Amino acid sequence: MKYNFIKFFIVFFFIIFLNSKVSISETSQDKIFKVKNILVNVESTSSFKAKEIAILEAQEKGFKNLMNKMLLELEYKKIGSIKINKILEFVNAIEIQSEKTTSNRYIGNLTIIFSENKILRYLNNNNIKFTSLKSKPLLILPIYKFAGVTYLWEKKNIWRNVWIKNSNNDGLIPIKSSEGKFSDFIYFNQDQAVKKNLSNLKLLAKSHNTTGVLIAILKKKYNRDKSKMLFNLNLSIYRFDGEETSNFEDTIEIYSNEYSDNILNDAKAKVEQFVNKQWKMANVITSQKKFEKITVFFNNLNDWINIKKTISDISIIDKFNVKNFSHNKAIIFLSFSGNLNQLKVAFKQSDLDFDLNSKKLNLAK
Repeated sequence: MKYNFIKFFIVFFFIIFLNSKVSISETSQDKIFKVKNILVNVESTSSFKAKEIAILEAQEKGFKNLMNKMLLELEYKKIGSIKINKILEFVNAIEIQSEKTTSNRYIGNLTIIFSENKILRYLNNNNIKFTSLKSKPLLILPIYKFAGVTYLWEKKNIWRNVWIKNSNNDGLIPIKSSEGKFSDFIYFNQDQAVKKNLSNLKLLAKSHNTTGVLIAILKKKYNRDKSKMLFNLNLSIYRFDGEETSNFEDTIEIYSNEYSDNILNDAKAKVEQFVNKQWKMANVITSQKKFEKITVFFNNLNDWINIKKTISDISIIDKFNVKNFSHNKAIIFLSFSGNLNQLKVAFKQSDLDFDLNSKKLNLAK
């Protein structure tokens, strides 16, 4: 009798547990919908009125920043006429990081947190293609060529220093920089960087826990017009998670002096725009929902808890239900946006291996 009661309790616990939502403090998907560092500076008839206008302005700015992050240029144009009242419906919370007021002015740095469900529902209902999937980080190798000298790990590399001082992880692909660990010098030097030694690149990416390497070569070009600085920016992305390699070349012309931060910041912005554009193009999501039966394999209960939490956090997955469960596997039915390849990429960014043929899912080794 006692044994049957314990057995009943265990079965009851698992039924509740298998189909319950796992909550965590903040996931990578949460961070996408949390827009930080929105600067406002408003003057009005009073400080109260100025703050009221500034907060409205911050929500509009935050929404446009979020859409710019998630949408390609053609899709972004579709939301151009959206009204402020509609934007306010998407806002979950407002955080004030800093603020200053005078009798008629409000200056602030705000964070706007948007509702993931409401944003995705709006995009789907309006047939707007989007990307909400966040990639694992890339490690950037900023190489600076000037007067016949190639700089990589040296302190004189002003191009690398910009990335160290102003790292930005707000995009869909976080870009990490390194100050030059001892192992960095072993795995990679200037010559290897130019020749793009893939085996060493892979070791370097692994040592920094990144999914790949972004080589960004900024070269000062000779220009007879001394008032115009001409730079060539060459980008190469190497991902070691099964994604294709992308290459990009561009020329930047800026009127400034050689060591101006404007040149370097413009080049940095161009790198970030390119990297995020490539990711969005490869992972654009349509509104059509798909359903799939998947077998999840795990070694123990703790693995299952982690896998279940990870699946819940992936933004392109709408919902999933556990239909069968044993000591080392579970059969789940999930609803998601996009196609199976995009689902595989989403799993890969969350350290899960998904086989397209067998529909088997495991923790990445």
